Amino acid sequence: MSIGTARPIGYRHRPEPLWESSQARFAEIALFVLGAAGLYSINLIGALPGSEVLLFPLLPLLLLSQGRRAFDRQYLVFYLLAGGWLLGTQIADTYNGIAVFNRMKGTARVVFFILDFVALAILLNNRTRRMLIFAVSIAAVLLIGSWEFSRDFSLQWKFGFSQGFTILSMLGSSYFYAKRRYGVCYVIVAVVAGLNLKYGFRSQLGIDVVSAALVLPLFGQGRVRHKGPHGTTDIFRTILLLILAGGAAYAANASIKYAAQAGLFDESQKAKFLGQAEGDYGVLVGGRPETLVAIQAIRDSPIIGHGSFPYGLKYMQLEQDIQYEHGYTDSDEPDEVDYPVIPTHSHLTLAWVEGGILGGICWIYILVLVVRGVFRVSKIRPGLAPLYSYLLVSFLWDVLYSPFGSVNRIRAAFYILLSYHILRAPSEAVVLLRNPRLKMTYRHQTSRFTNGRNPGLGLPAQH
Repeated sequence: MSIGTARPIGYRHRPEPLWESSQARFAEIALFVLGAAGLYSINLIGALPGSEVLLFPLLPLLLLSQGRRAFDRQYLVFYLLAGGWLLGTQIADTYNGIAVFNRMKGTARVVFFILDFVALAILLNNRTRRMLIFAVSIAAVLLIGSWEFSRDFSLQWKFGFSQGFTILSMLGSSYFYAKRRYGVCYVIVAVVAGLNLKYGFRSQLGIDVVSAALVLPLFGQGRVRHKGPHGTTDIFRTILLLILAGGAAYAANASIKYAAQAGLFDESQKAKFLGQAEGDYGVLVGGRPETLVAIQAIRDSPIIGHGSFPYGLKYMQLEQDIQYEHGYTDSDEPDEVDYPVIPTHSHLTLAWVEGGILGGICWIYILVLVVRGVFRVSKIRPGLAPLYSYLLVSFLWDVLYSPFGSVNRIRAAFYILLSYHILRAPSEAVVLLRNPRLKMTYRHQTSRFTNGRNPGLGLPAQH
Protein backbone atom coordinates (compact mmCIF):
# COMPACT_ATOMS: atom_id res chain seq x y z
CA MET A 1 0.00 0.00 0.00
CA SER A 2 1.55 3.28 -1.05
CA ILE A 3 1.76 6.15 1.38
CA GLY A 4 1.05 9.64 0.08
CA THR A 5 1.45 13.09 1.52
CA ALA A 6 -1.75 14.93 2.28
CA ARG A 7 -2.31 18.31 0.70
CA PRO A 8 -5.30 20.63 0.46
CA ILE A 9 -7.65 19.91 -2.44
CA GLY A 10 -7.03 22.27 -5.30
CA TYR A 11 -3.52 23.22 -4.08
CA ARG A 12 -0.86 23.17 -6.77
CA HIS A 13 2.84 23.33 -5.93
CA ARG A 14 4.40 26.41 -7.43
CA PRO A 15 8.12 26.48 -8.17
CA GLU A 16 10.11 29.22 -6.51
CA PRO A 17 10.43 32.19 -8.90
CA LEU A 18 13.81 32.96 -10.37
CA TRP A 19 13.59 36.56 -9.18
CA GLU A 20 11.94 37.80 -6.00
CA SER A 21 10.68 40.99 -7.70
CA SER A 22 10.71 42.84 -11.01
CA GLN A 23 13.24 45.27 -9.50
CA ALA A 24 15.58 42.38 -8.68
CA ARG A 25 15.17 41.05 -12.23
CA PHE A 26 16.12 44.41 -13.72
CA ALA A 27 19.10 44.79 -11.38
CA GLU A 28 20.55 41.35 -12.09
CA ILE A 29 20.06 41.53 -15.85
CA ALA A 30 21.58 45.03 -15.89
CA LEU A 31 24.48 43.77 -13.80
CA PHE A 32 25.29 40.94 -16.21
CA VAL A 33 24.91 43.18 -19.26
CA LEU A 34 27.16 45.80 -17.67
CA GLY A 35 29.88 43.21 -17.12
CA ALA A 36 29.45 41.50 -20.49
CA ALA A 37 29.60 44.82 -22.37
CA GLY A 38 33.30 44.91 -21.52
CA LEU A 39 33.76 42.65 -24.53
CA TYR A 40 33.51 45.72 -26.77
CA SER A 41 35.10 49.15 -26.67
CA ILE A 42 35.12 52.43 -28.58
CA ASN A 43 37.89 54.98 -29.07
CA LEU A 44 36.85 58.09 -27.20
CA ILE A 45 39.60 59.82 -25.22
CA GLY A 46 41.37 56.48 -25.31
CA ALA A 47 39.75 53.04 -25.27
CA LEU A 48 36.36 53.24 -23.55
CA PRO A 49 34.91 49.78 -22.82
CA GLY A 50 31.25 49.07 -23.45
CA SER A 51 30.68 48.70 -19.70
CA GLU A 52 31.43 52.37 -19.23
CA VAL A 53 29.51 53.44 -22.33
CA LEU A 54 26.42 52.00 -20.62
CA LEU A 55 27.11 54.09 -17.53
CA PHE A 56 25.92 57.26 -19.27
CA PRO A 57 22.23 56.21 -19.52
CA LEU A 58 22.25 53.73 -16.64
CA LEU A 59 23.92 55.56 -13.76
CA PRO A 60 21.40 58.44 -13.43
CA LEU A 61 18.57 55.89 -13.17
CA LEU A 62 20.45 53.92 -10.53
CA LEU A 63 21.24 57.01 -8.47
CA LEU A 64 17.63 58.18 -8.56
CA SER A 65 16.22 54.79 -7.56
CA GLN A 66 18.76 53.35 -5.08
CA GLY A 67 21.55 55.90 -4.79
CA ARG A 68 21.87 55.49 -1.02
CA ARG A 69 23.42 52.03 -1.55
CA ALA A 70 26.46 53.61 -3.18
CA PHE A 71 27.14 55.90 -0.23
CA ASP A 72 27.28 53.38 2.57
CA ARG A 73 29.56 54.53 5.40
CA GLN A 74 31.75 51.48 4.76
CA TYR A 75 32.84 53.02 1.46
CA LEU A 76 33.67 56.47 2.83
CA VAL A 77 37.44 55.92 3.05
CA PHE A 78 37.52 54.62 -0.52
CA TYR A 79 35.71 57.69 -1.85
CA LEU A 80 37.98 60.05 0.07
CA LEU A 81 41.17 58.36 -1.15
CA ALA A 82 39.92 57.96 -4.74
CA GLY A 83 39.02 61.65 -4.70
CA GLY A 84 42.53 62.35 -3.42
CA TRP A 85 43.95 60.37 -6.35
CA LEU A 86 41.89 62.50 -8.74
CA LEU A 87 43.12 65.69 -7.06
CA GLY A 88 46.72 64.45 -7.13
CA THR A 89 46.40 63.73 -10.86
CA GLN A 90 45.18 67.28 -11.50
CA ILE A 91 48.06 68.76 -9.49
CA ALA A 92 50.65 66.55 -11.21
CA ASP A 93 49.29 67.37 -14.67
CA THR A 94 49.39 71.09 -13.99
CA TYR A 95 52.84 71.06 -12.38
CA ASN A 96 54.39 68.95 -15.16
CA GLY A 97 52.68 70.77 -18.03
CA ILE A 98 50.99 67.64 -19.41
CA ALA A 99 49.35 68.02 -22.84
CA VAL A 100 45.57 68.50 -22.84
CA PHE A 101 44.79 65.17 -24.55
CA ASN A 102 46.87 63.13 -22.09
CA ARG A 103 45.43 65.14 -19.20
CA MET A 104 41.90 64.27 -20.35
CA LYS A 105 42.78 60.58 -20.57
CA GLY A 106 44.35 60.56 -17.11
CA THR A 107 41.38 62.35 -15.57
CA ALA A 108 38.85 60.11 -17.34
CA ARG A 109 40.63 56.99 -16.05
CA VAL A 110 40.12 57.98 -12.41
CA VAL A 111 36.63 59.43 -12.87
CA PHE A 112 35.30 56.34 -14.64
CA PHE A 113 36.87 54.12 -11.99
CA ILE A 114 34.90 55.97 -9.31
CA LEU A 115 31.70 55.88 -11.40
CA ASP A 116 32.16 52.14 -11.97
CA PHE A 117 32.37 51.68 -8.21
CA VAL A 118 29.20 53.72 -7.66
CA ALA A 119 27.21 51.76 -10.26
CA LEU A 120 28.35 48.37 -9.01
CA ALA A 121 27.75 49.29 -5.36
CA ILE A 122 24.12 49.98 -6.26
CA LEU A 123 23.60 46.91 -8.45
CA LEU A 124 25.51 44.42 -6.30
CA ASN A 125 23.83 45.66 -3.11
CA ASN A 126 26.22 43.52 -1.03
CA ARG A 127 24.50 40.30 -2.17
CA THR A 128 26.28 37.02 -2.82
CA ARG A 129 24.08 36.02 -5.74
CA ARG A 130 24.88 39.25 -7.56
CA MET A 131 28.59 38.89 -6.86
CA LEU A 132 28.42 35.52 -8.60
CA ILE A 133 26.48 36.96 -11.55
CA PHE A 134 29.11 39.61 -12.16
CA ALA A 135 31.94 37.09 -11.75
CA VAL A 136 30.29 34.92 -14.40
CA SER A 137 29.98 37.95 -16.70
CA ILE A 138 33.75 38.50 -16.35
CA ALA A 139 34.35 34.85 -17.22
CA ALA A 140 32.08 35.16 -20.27
CA VAL A 141 34.00 38.21 -21.55
CA LEU A 142 37.35 36.48 -21.05
CA LEU A 143 36.27 33.27 -22.78
CA ILE A 144 34.59 34.96 -25.76
CA GLY A 145 37.34 37.53 -26.13
CA SER A 146 40.00 34.82 -26.23
CA TRP A 147 38.63 33.47 -29.54
CA GLU A 148 40.48 36.27 -31.27
CA PHE A 149 43.56 34.05 -30.79
CA SER A 150 41.83 30.76 -31.63
CA ARG A 151 44.37 29.87 -34.32
CA ASP A 152 46.98 29.33 -31.62
CA PHE A 153 45.51 27.77 -28.48
CA SER A 154 48.57 28.53 -26.38
CA LEU A 155 48.00 32.24 -27.07
CA GLN A 156 44.25 31.86 -26.60
CA TRP A 157 44.88 30.22 -23.25
CA LYS A 158 47.06 33.11 -22.07
CA PHE A 159 44.87 35.90 -23.43
CA GLY A 160 41.67 35.27 -21.54
CA PHE A 161 40.69 31.62 -21.81
CA SER A 162 42.70 30.54 -18.76
CA GLN A 163 41.22 33.18 -16.44
CA GLY A 164 37.65 32.66 -17.67
CA PHE A 165 37.95 28.89 -17.43
CA THR A 166 39.45 29.15 -13.95
CA ILE A 167 36.64 31.39 -12.65
CA LEU A 168 34.05 28.81 -13.75
CA SER A 169 36.20 25.98 -12.40
CA MET A 170 36.52 27.66 -9.00
CA LEU A 171 32.77 28.22 -8.96
CA GLY A 172 32.33 24.48 -9.51
CA SER A 173 35.01 23.76 -6.91
CA SER A 174 33.08 25.89 -4.39
CA TYR A 175 30.12 23.50 -4.69
CA PHE A 176 32.25 20.60 -3.49
CA TYR A 177 34.12 22.77 -0.97
CA ALA A 178 30.85 23.69 0.75
CA LYS A 179 30.12 19.97 1.08
CA ARG A 180 33.64 19.37 2.51
CA ARG A 181 34.60 17.21 -0.46
CA TYR A 182 38.06 18.72 -0.48
CA GLY A 183 39.60 15.97 -2.59
CA VAL A 184 37.50 17.00 -5.60
CA CYS A 185 38.54 20.63 -5.06
CA TYR A 186 42.23 19.67 -5.12
CA VAL A 187 41.74 17.71 -8.34
CA ILE A 188 40.10 20.73 -10.01
CA VAL A 189 42.93 23.03 -8.91
CA ALA A 190 45.53 20.49 -10.04
CA VAL A 191 43.96 20.28 -13.51
CA VAL A 192 43.82 24.07 -13.91
CA ALA A 193 47.36 24.53 -12.57
CA GLY A 194 48.59 21.71 -14.82
CA LEU A 195 47.13 23.39 -17.89
CA ASN A 196 48.79 26.69 -16.95
CA LEU A 197 52.07 24.84 -16.53
CA LYS A 198 51.68 23.10 -19.89
CA TYR A 199 51.04 26.37 -21.72
CA GLY A 200 53.67 28.31 -19.77
CA PHE A 201 51.28 30.77 -18.10
CA ARG A 202 53.52 31.45 -15.12
CA SER A 203 51.53 34.17 -13.31
CA GLN A 204 48.29 32.17 -13.44
CA LEU A 205 50.10 29.07 -12.23
CA GLY A 206 51.32 30.99 -9.20
CA ILE A 207 47.86 32.47 -8.56
CA ASP A 208 46.22 29.03 -8.78
CA VAL A 209 48.62 27.45 -6.31
CA VAL A 210 48.66 30.33 -3.82
CA SER A 211 44.87 30.84 -3.82
CA ALA A 212 44.29 27.11 -3.28
CA ALA A 213 46.86 26.95 -0.48
CA LEU A 214 45.17 29.82 1.37
CA VAL A 215 41.86 27.97 1.73
CA LEU A 216 43.24 24.65 2.91
CA PRO A 217 40.97 23.23 5.67
CA LEU A 218 43.95 23.52 8.02
CA PHE A 219 42.64 26.97 9.06
CA GLY A 220 39.28 28.21 10.32
CA GLN A 221 38.09 24.87 11.63
CA GLY A 222 34.41 25.64 11.93
CA ARG A 223 34.43 27.83 15.02
CA VAL A 224 35.69 31.31 15.71
CA ARG A 225 38.39 31.74 18.30
CA HIS A 226 39.23 35.08 19.78
CA LYS A 227 41.91 36.00 22.28
CA GLY A 228 41.95 39.75 22.69
CA PRO A 229 42.18 42.34 19.92
CA HIS A 230 45.36 40.75 18.61
CA GLY A 231 44.84 37.17 19.70
CA THR A 232 47.74 34.74 19.52
CA THR A 233 45.59 32.34 17.49
CA ASP A 234 45.03 34.94 14.76
CA ILE A 235 48.69 35.96 14.72
CA PHE A 236 49.81 32.33 14.47
CA ARG A 237 47.32 31.69 11.67
CA THR A 238 48.49 34.76 9.76
CA ILE A 239 52.15 33.73 10.03
CA LEU A 240 51.32 30.23 8.80
CA LEU A 241 49.32 31.63 5.91
CA LEU A 242 52.20 33.87 4.86
CA ILE A 243 54.62 30.95 5.02
CA LEU A 244 52.20 28.75 3.07
CA ALA A 245 51.63 31.42 0.39
CA GLY A 246 55.38 32.00 0.07
CA GLY A 247 56.01 28.28 -0.22
CA ALA A 248 53.31 27.94 -2.87
CA ALA A 249 54.81 30.79 -4.91
CA TYR A 250 58.27 29.21 -4.63
CA ALA A 251 56.88 25.84 -5.74
CA ALA A 252 55.21 27.47 -8.78
CA ASN A 253 58.47 29.19 -9.72
CA ALA A 254 60.40 25.92 -9.34
CA SER A 255 57.85 23.96 -11.38
CA ILE A 256 58.20 26.37 -14.33
CA LYS A 257 61.97 25.96 -14.25
CA TYR A 258 61.71 22.16 -13.98
CA ALA A 259 59.22 21.98 -16.86
CA ALA A 260 61.54 24.06 -19.04
CA GLN A 261 64.48 21.79 -18.24
CA ALA A 262 62.33 18.70 -18.93
CA GLY A 263 61.48 19.95 -22.43
CA LEU A 264 57.78 20.63 -21.84
CA PHE A 265 57.94 23.91 -23.81
CA ASP A 266 59.09 24.75 -27.30
CA GLU A 267 62.63 26.04 -27.81
CA SER A 268 61.76 29.75 -27.64
CA GLN A 269 59.74 29.37 -24.43
CA LYS A 270 62.37 27.07 -22.97
CA ALA A 271 65.14 29.60 -23.59
CA LYS A 272 63.01 32.43 -22.17
CA PHE A 273 62.03 30.61 -18.97
CA LEU A 274 65.47 29.20 -18.30
CA GLY A 275 66.98 32.64 -18.82
CA GLN A 276 64.47 34.24 -16.48
CA ALA A 277 64.88 31.47 -13.92
CA GLU A 278 68.56 32.35 -13.71
CA GLY A 279 67.71 36.02 -13.17
CA ASP A 280 67.87 37.59 -9.73
CA TYR A 281 64.10 37.63 -9.18
CA GLY A 282 63.02 34.27 -10.64
CA VAL A 283 60.53 33.35 -13.36
CA LEU A 284 57.35 34.71 -11.81
CA VAL A 285 58.59 38.32 -11.77
CA GLY A 286 61.10 37.97 -14.56
CA GLY A 287 58.61 39.42 -17.02
CA ARG A 288 57.88 42.47 -14.83
CA PRO A 289 60.98 44.71 -14.94
CA GLU A 290 58.65 47.73 -15.08
CA THR A 291 58.19 47.46 -11.33
CA LEU A 292 61.78 48.43 -10.57
CA VAL A 293 61.64 51.26 -13.13
CA ALA A 294 58.42 52.59 -11.62
CA ILE A 295 59.96 52.53 -8.14
CA GLN A 296 62.81 54.69 -9.40
CA ALA A 297 60.32 57.09 -11.04
CA ILE A 298 58.46 57.32 -7.73
CA ARG A 299 61.72 58.09 -5.93
CA ASP A 300 62.44 60.85 -8.43
CA SER A 301 59.10 62.58 -7.72
CA PRO A 302 57.43 60.93 -4.70
CA ILE A 303 55.00 63.72 -3.74
CA ILE A 304 53.72 65.39 -6.92
CA GLY A 305 54.34 62.63 -9.45
CA HIS A 306 54.98 62.90 -13.17
CA GLY A 307 51.45 63.52 -14.50
CA SER A 308 49.22 61.54 -16.88
CA PHE A 309 51.01 59.43 -19.49
CA PRO A 310 54.37 61.14 -18.88
CA TYR A 311 57.12 61.07 -21.49
CA GLY A 312 60.00 59.06 -20.07
CA LEU A 313 62.77 58.12 -22.50
CA LYS A 314 65.34 57.78 -19.72
CA TYR A 315 63.06 55.34 -17.89
CA MET A 316 62.77 53.18 -21.00
CA GLN A 317 66.55 52.99 -21.03
CA LEU A 318 66.57 52.25 -17.31
CA GLU A 319 64.13 49.37 -17.85
CA GLN A 320 66.44 47.79 -20.39
CA ASP A 321 69.48 48.35 -18.16
CA ILE A 322 67.73 46.64 -15.23
CA GLN A 323 66.82 43.62 -17.35
CA TYR A 324 70.40 43.42 -18.60
CA GLU A 325 71.99 43.82 -15.16
CA HIS A 326 69.74 41.24 -13.48
CA GLY A 327 70.16 38.62 -16.16
CA TYR A 328 66.85 38.85 -18.05
CA THR A 329 68.20 39.99 -21.42
CA ASP A 330 71.43 39.95 -23.42
CA SER A 331 71.14 43.51 -24.71
CA ASP A 332 71.10 46.93 -23.06
CA GLU A 333 69.47 48.66 -26.05
CA PRO A 334 65.79 49.63 -25.48
CA ASP A 335 63.07 49.05 -28.07
CA GLU A 336 62.13 52.01 -30.24
CA VAL A 337 58.61 53.39 -29.65
CA ASP A 338 56.86 56.51 -30.92
CA TYR A 339 55.94 57.93 -27.52
CA PRO A 340 57.86 56.34 -24.62
CA VAL A 341 55.70 56.53 -21.48
CA ILE A 342 57.25 55.78 -18.08
CA PRO A 343 56.83 51.99 -17.66
CA THR A 344 54.60 51.02 -14.72
CA HIS A 345 52.53 47.91 -15.61
CA SER A 346 50.90 48.05 -12.16
CA HIS A 347 47.78 49.60 -10.67
CA LEU A 348 49.73 50.82 -7.65
CA THR A 349 52.84 52.18 -9.32
CA LEU A 350 50.84 53.77 -12.16
CA ALA A 351 48.72 55.73 -9.67
CA TRP A 352 51.80 56.86 -7.73
CA VAL A 353 53.95 57.70 -10.77
CA GLU A 354 51.20 59.69 -12.48
CA GLY A 355 49.17 61.04 -9.53
CA GLY A 356 51.83 61.41 -6.89
CA ILE A 357 51.58 60.31 -3.28
CA LEU A 358 47.78 60.73 -3.18
CA GLY A 359 47.44 58.10 -5.91
CA GLY A 360 49.88 55.83 -4.10
CA ILE A 361 48.01 56.11 -0.80
CA CYS A 362 44.71 55.24 -2.53
CA TRP A 363 46.09 52.01 -3.98
CA ILE A 364 48.01 51.08 -0.83
CA TYR A 365 44.68 51.27 1.00
CA ILE A 366 43.06 49.07 -1.66
CA LEU A 367 45.95 46.61 -1.48
CA VAL A 368 45.61 46.31 2.31
CA LEU A 369 41.82 46.00 2.01
CA VAL A 370 42.09 43.08 -0.42
CA VAL A 371 44.79 41.35 1.67
CA ARG A 372 42.45 41.60 4.67
CA GLY A 373 39.71 40.07 2.53
CA VAL A 374 41.98 37.16 1.55
CA PHE A 375 42.89 36.51 5.18
CA ARG A 376 39.24 36.66 6.20
CA VAL A 377 38.32 34.06 3.58
CA SER A 378 41.17 31.88 4.84
CA LYS A 379 39.95 32.21 8.41
CA ILE A 380 36.23 31.53 8.08
CA ARG A 381 36.32 29.35 4.93
CA PRO A 382 32.87 30.10 3.46
CA GLY A 383 31.39 27.73 0.92
CA LEU A 384 32.56 29.98 -1.91
CA ALA A 385 36.12 30.16 -0.55
CA PRO A 386 37.85 28.68 -3.66
CA LEU A 387 36.22 31.28 -5.93
CA TYR A 388 36.74 34.20 -3.53
CA SER A 389 40.36 33.28 -2.90
CA TYR A 390 41.15 32.97 -6.61
CA LEU A 391 39.47 36.27 -7.52
CA LEU A 392 41.16 38.25 -4.75
CA VAL A 393 44.64 36.72 -5.17
CA SER A 394 44.35 37.36 -8.91
CA PHE A 395 43.44 40.97 -8.18
CA LEU A 396 46.42 41.32 -5.83
CA TRP A 397 48.65 40.27 -8.72
CA ASP A 398 46.96 42.88 -10.94
CA VAL A 399 47.46 45.62 -8.36
CA LEU A 400 51.18 44.85 -8.27
CA TYR A 401 51.94 43.68 -11.82
CA SER A 402 49.19 44.52 -14.34
CA PRO A 403 48.28 47.76 -16.16
CA PHE A 404 45.23 49.73 -15.05
CA GLY A 405 42.82 50.93 -17.70
CA SER A 406 39.93 50.08 -20.01
CA VAL A 407 37.84 47.12 -18.79
CA ASN A 408 40.18 46.57 -15.83
CA ARG A 409 38.64 49.61 -14.15
CA ILE A 410 35.21 48.09 -13.60
CA ARG A 411 36.75 44.76 -12.62
CA ALA A 412 38.91 46.51 -10.04
CA ALA A 413 35.81 48.23 -8.64
CA PHE A 414 34.12 44.82 -8.41
CA TYR A 415 37.02 43.20 -6.54
CA ILE A 416 37.11 46.09 -4.07
CA LEU A 417 33.38 45.70 -3.40
CA LEU A 418 33.85 41.95 -3.08
CA SER A 419 36.49 42.59 -0.40
CA TYR A 420 34.10 44.87 1.50
CA HIS A 421 31.41 42.20 1.19
CA ILE A 422 33.67 39.51 2.63
CA LEU A 423 34.88 41.69 5.47
CA ARG A 424 31.42 42.85 6.50
CA ALA A 425 29.41 39.64 6.78
CA PRO A 426 31.93 37.59 8.82
CA SER A 427 32.43 40.41 11.31
CA GLU A 428 28.71 40.27 12.05
CA ALA A 429 28.98 36.52 12.53
CA VAL A 430 31.87 36.92 14.98
CA VAL A 431 29.81 39.31 17.11
CA LEU A 432 26.96 36.83 17.20
CA LEU A 433 29.19 33.91 18.13
CA ARG A 434 30.71 35.81 21.03
CA ASN A 435 27.23 36.27 22.54
CA PRO A 436 25.89 32.87 23.74
CA ARG A 437 22.31 34.16 23.70
CA LEU A 438 22.53 34.80 19.97
CA LYS A 439 24.02 31.46 18.88
CA MET A 440 20.66 30.04 17.85
CA THR A 441 19.92 33.22 15.92
CA TYR A 442 23.30 32.92 14.21
CA ARG A 443 22.60 29.32 13.16
CA HIS A 444 19.37 30.51 11.62
CA GLN A 445 21.11 33.37 9.85
CA THR A 446 23.89 31.20 8.43
CA SER A 447 21.29 28.94 6.88
CA ARG A 448 19.93 32.10 5.20
CA PHE A 449 23.44 33.04 4.06
CA THR A 450 23.41 30.09 1.66
CA ASN A 451 20.46 31.70 -0.13
CA GLY A 452 21.98 33.92 -2.80
CA ARG A 453 19.23 36.52 -2.35
CA ASN A 454 20.39 37.34 1.15
CA PRO A 455 23.50 39.38 1.93
CA GLY A 456 25.84 36.63 3.07
CA LEU A 457 28.91 34.73 1.97
CA GLY A 458 27.44 31.31 1.34
CA LEU A 459 28.69 30.20 4.75
CA PRO A 460 28.19 26.51 5.50
CA ALA A 461 25.90 25.83 8.42
CA GLN A 462 28.65 24.49 10.69
CA HIS A 463 30.24 27.94 10.74
